[in-house]
Amino acid sequence: MKTLTRFPGRAAWIAAGALAALAVHPASAQHTHEIKIGFVTINDSNHVSSQWLKEALEKRTKGKLKVSIFPAAQLGIIPRQLEGIQLGTQAFFFTPPGFFQGINPAFQAPDAPGMFDSHWHQHLTMNEPSVRAMWDKLGEKAGIVPAYIWSAGVGAIASREPIRTLADLKGKKLRVLATKMEIALMKTFGAAGIPIPYSQVVPSIQKRVVDGARSAIIVMGPSKFYTVAKYLTRTAGGYIPVAAYASLARMKKLPKDIQTAIWEEAAKLTDPTVEVAIEITHHWEKQWVKEGGEVIDLSDADREEFFRRAKPLGDKILGSNPKIAPMYELIKAAAEKTRAAAAEKHKATMMRLDKK
Repeated sequence: MKTLTRFPGRAAWIAAGALAALAVHPASAQHTHEIKIGFVTINDSNHVSSQWLKEALEKRTKGKLKVSIFPAAQLGIIPRQLEGIQLGTQAFFFTPPGFFQGINPAFQAPDAPGMFDSHWHQHLTMNEPSVRAMWDKLGEKAGIVPAYIWSAGVGAIASREPIRTLADLKGKKLRVLATKMEIALMKTFGAAGIPIPYSQVVPSIQKRVVDGARSAIIVMGPSKFYTVAKYLTRTAGGYIPVAAYASLARMKKLPKDIQTAIWEEAAKLTDPTVEVAIEITHHWEKQWVKEGGEVIDLSDADREEFFRRAKPLGDKILGSNPKIAPMYELIKAAAEKTRAAAAEKHKATMMRLDKK
């Protein structure tokens, strides 16, 4: 694959993650500027892509810029890191956009279940020029702009007890993202969606505060959710985009040449990052079982029923909200335009991974 030729494959990112998982290095005297990249996950596409960005920027600026990476909520839980990029104390925050709904409700627009067929479908849609033109302005007044966007995860449920059918969801308490869509989706199937900070999910399951979590295996695997919730049910009900959100306040304090380097090098990582996101997902779908867990797929009948009941939520919750509808409708239209091209890319990627 052309986009991955200058980036490491799975063995390399596993090794890099193990070595750099919690490594933070102080800036030395030779560095005239420093930026911080933060996120709440670890050893996922956020982590790999941040390492690629660090390497590219330090090489291009010949060491003038020091890039420090802080995974696993080292810079604080999500609200604290959001404050950090608004204030300029943190240069980048890699996160799903749904957490920014308090800044602009339209950040929820890609959350509609059943809108996307694959990682590539969401990825091409979110990077379609008309979508990016509107999307990039959603947080501009708050001082945040995405440097690059990718599709990071596909929805799944990790649970203490097996969820083999839609009926098994009834009465369950499941951690979800703090969005109306996530909460409504769980309610549709008789479950309670409870927002909990990501760094607190595993202990919350362990203490039985919740019965499990709806998230993506790309983050649940590296965070060892299988130690407290061994059953993983693949619903494919929604894909989760992530963006490298940049702090305009921090950028303005950097020299123009370094600003240019950041925007240009970041843009180069768009496609390689979705590729590695798919690869890590593929890896963890197998590794989950090796770690003693079980991966469950709904029956064809239940999957059809899931989408029949879930798909209308997009129009009901997102399309009916005047603050969200313009972004939502634009994404819907772009999803139709990119579907065929995305199917080809998805097929090629899966063929490559199946050969490994």
